[in-house]
Amino acid sequence: MDGRPLDKRAFILGMITAFCECVAGGCKRLALSPPLTRADLELVRDEACDIIARHGLLHYLEENADQPEDVRFYWILIAGKEQTIDAYLCLRKKRLSPITSLAPFLGLLSYNEAESVHTGYDAFRTFFP
Repeated sequence: MDGRPLDKRAFILGMITAFCECVAGGCKRLALSPPLTRADLELVRDEACDIIARHGLLHYLEENADQPEDVRFYWILIAGKEQTIDAYLCLRKKRLSPITSLAPFLGLLSYNEAESVHTGYDAFRTFFP
């Protein structure tokens, strides 16, 4: 980095675009946008949904209503099939959440725990703690 601050909006939309390419290309069944504050969501929502649609994919807004409002964040699920979103929502109905553990979601997210180094969230948190 050259010392200039990162453009958070562009960074988030870039991550969403990359995740769309992974889902559309069959590398991932499901992708989650970076964790978004309410302000972040308002900043990128329309463009993010447009990017997802242009890739021929589906999306679902996860509001994480089970989290306290003062620390709540949102993310946009990106999938190629409605069944994938439905499978995610079934896990959430069991009170499972990627916030507390990715383990139940690894298959949907197409993560290989044994071979992965870290997730996109780790990189995002590095730049935007």
